[in-house]
Amino acid sequence: MSRTDLPRCVMPAINFKGGTGKTTVAIAIAEGICHLFRKRVVIIDCDFQCSASISLLGRKALNDLIIRDATLDCQVQRLAGQETPTRLGAAAMKTRHCVEEAAELLYLLPASPDMPRRERQILSAYLAGGDIDLAYERASTRIAELFRSLLDDFDFVIVDCPPGLTLFSEGAIRAADGLIIPTLPNEISFAAIDHLRTEIARTRPDRSLEDLLIGTVISKLRQRNGGEHHRQQVRSIETLLDRAAPGFQILKPYLPFCRELETTTWRDDEIGLVSFGNRYGQLAAMIEQLVQEFATRCRTLMRRRHSKAKVAQPSSLGCQSSPI
Repeated sequence: MSRTDLPRCVMPAINFKGGTGKTTVAIAIAEGICHLFRKRVVIIDCDFQCSASISLLGRKALNDLIIRDATLDCQVQRLAGQETPTRLGAAAMKTRHCVEEAAELLYLLPASPDMPRRERQILSAYLAGGDIDLAYERASTRIAELFRSLLDDFDFVIVDCPPGLTLFSEGAIRAADGLIIPTLPNEISFAAIDHLRTEIARTRPDRSLEDLLIGTVISKLRQRNGGEHHRQQVRSIETLLDRAAPGFQILKPYLPFCRELETTTWRDDEIGLVSFGNRYGQLAAMIEQLVQEFATRCRTLMRRRHSKAKVAQPSSLGCQSSPI
């Protein structure tokens, strides 16, 4: 299998619509990077539903971290008001239920059900002047700095974003080198991407969605009736993309609705580490192919951006460690 160098990146998995497979895609790509490229990867779980954290740590371990205020939101709240550069990497922990190829490579910053409340407390630290919009900008910029500081300790950062816009997902957008957008094969899910485009224009005036987009992953394709339903869904996707200028840069292969992927985010505490092949079963080769294409696009995007940076002064994003 040919291998592509994987540049250091902060890469949110994001879609403002819920249920599009963000957590499943984030974990599959993270484990695939560890498996194929032997890179140190950290997943930032920004979703208060905690699906990635439960999957990779187990519910009991996560509950213990929540009790000890050792989750991502607590760490960010402690570091948010500090003026000096601070690294978040020390708070990342090894995952317990990853594939065995990722056992010493995959780390996690866990989420908490208290994240919405904690976001308000973080925001209050920046409200001295009473300007809520400025406070939100300063807080999300600080979160972006902390997310990018992880590149000092890890080769790749994947952010599992919540549905909708939150302080943490805005921080992820500000920190992003690129974006991966999981989506369902229907027009409602595609419409949510237009909302994301608007928020990127607001928070990243130096970049458009198309500048940041690594690719859109179509997930949960159902194959029924001898495959005809599947073919109809694929034709529907292509029709939607033909109408959606300038396109969504689809990452192939499409991911089907199947047991292996649906159980990715529900792993048994009693089962030890299993191999990548056993975890993903019949889809292992498909996930490997997706990760290889993802890595190729990351490399292409970063090379293009480096080339542009040589002939133009990079703009400031307000972050001390800004994406290229």
